[in-house]
Amino acid sequence: MEEESDELEIWPPPEAQVRSALWRAEGHIERGEYVQAARTLDEALRHASDPGVLRGLRHLAAAGYRAREGDEMRARRQLDHARRRLAPYFPVYEEVELDSLIELVAADLES
Repeated sequence: MEEESDELEIWPPPEAQVRSALWRAEGHIERGEYVQAARTLDEALRHASDPGVLRGLRHLAAAGYRAREGDEMRARRQLDHARRRLAPYFPVYEEVELDSLIELVAADLES
């Protein structure tokens, strides 16, 4: 008879949860759904072993939100933070095209 493990298995595994959140956040950012992207990333942060890319995308979502709200100064600051945090993961991380997402948000800021 097999012994039961003392630890509860987390399903889906944390790595899969983070990857899924990255892909969902990518879609939200592409559609300009910045608040939803931020919420998705916030939920995934607790499961991430390397939260850098999640935090960078969180800054990117904040930049998009600030741009939409007309707060250009804060939007630019958040965009700078996003670029800095995402730089080690460029240009693609887990099939998420980071450079394209930054371009989309930067274009939103310029419009």
